[in-house]
Amino acid sequence: MREAVDVAIVGGGIAGGALASALAHDGLGVVVLEASERYEDRVRGESLMPWGVAEARGLGVEKLFLDAGARVSATWVHYDDDVPPDISVANPIPAGMMLPGIPGSLNLRHPEACSALREGAQAAGVRFLTGVSDVTLQAGTRPTVTAVDHDGMPIELGARLIVGADGRNSTVRRQVGIELSRHEATNMVGGVILEGDGLCDDHDFLASSDDLFMASFRQHDRQLRVYLCPSVEQKGRFSGPDGISRFLREANFKCLPFGEAISNATPIGPLATYPGDDTWTTAPFAPGVVLVGDAAGWNNPIIGQGLSIALRDVRMVRDAIRDGGWGTGAFEAYGLERIERMRRLRTAAMTMAAAMTDEADNRPARRAKFLELQQTEPLMAGLMMGIYGGPENAPPEAVDGRLQKMIEAA
Repeated sequence: MREAVDVAIVGGGIAGGALASALAHDGLGVVVLEASERYEDRVRGESLMPWGVAEARGLGVEKLFLDAGARVSATWVHYDDDVPPDISVANPIPAGMMLPGIPGSLNLRHPEACSALREGAQAAGVRFLTGVSDVTLQAGTRPTVTAVDHDGMPIELGARLIVGADGRNSTVRRQVGIELSRHEATNMVGGVILEGDGLCDDHDFLASSDDLFMASFRQHDRQLRVYLCPSVEQKGRFSGPDGISRFLREANFKCLPFGEAISNATPIGPLATYPGDDTWTTAPFAPGVVLVGDAAGWNNPIIGQGLSIALRDVRMVRDAIRDGGWGTGAFEAYGLERIERMRRLRTAAMTMAAAMTDEADNRPARRAKFLELQQTEPLMAGLMMGIYGGPENAPPEAVDGRLQKMIEAA
């Protein structure tokens, strides 16, 4: 028997859980269909930039993250092998000063963040079904979705709106025929979560050394998520039975005061490597359907924007519904904003990759040029503002590709 709901959300991760909670608090009837029985460590999606924290606050989910043990970082430091560590520490990136009232970036392991959002949504009255499979939907003015629950029983929902929040391999996107455009990977991203003594515990950091770029985020006490980004040409660098040993060994950058502690730390989750590509769609919606999060396209993780993108998507979809829109036209403004947002972030990621990961004869000079521009070029400050404070806050000339050209010509 078909059940009538206001919104059926396919996918109960960050985007799906946050949207479910927000819509339920607006008094709507929401059902979430999630494939996983429990959330796995997928080695991505664990840091909210300050602009993402602002979106979380506006959606009413920031407290859920904080109550689950999220760490707030007011400052970031960029270490480099050619810069004395004390100089790097003396010139931090002030993440906590990017947006008024936002104390910094926010870190929480992806499984814990998803669980916190699910519990918050359920407390608000959302039916959250896990272990769901065989999702099939029919778009249109009266969309429907069918599936099978974890006991093999059929599910049939008639909704005013179906939301695809089901990630990169979105079945919702495929079934309604929404096409993704793609910019090929500019780098690889490999990561693992570590536990041990002496790890960095008072700021998040970036680090550049030879042919590797690192980004690291504090987690719970004595825990650190570490990502290493080699070039695309070295996609198998951390593969094989000795992959984790090599990862830990090569993470001991000479510029890091705690490099040895990283190399001696204990992995407490899987090591995974994936491509740093970009995808987007010109219209993340169809009759009766809208996409959010990775289902609508993703940004190269080298600049850590994934969670912030997802929560901006959720907030804009929620606001469109609040304004009384259920038809396709209600999401046109969201689609247009997202096109430009993703273009700006794509440019920022390509600029970072040009400096830190591209296979190039002038790689040391590129890295040095990037650090020089950080200190002397207003456009670079504008790019950093776009990364931390929101892509709309970057001056247009900071995201038109000229910084990338400056770096490549070093």
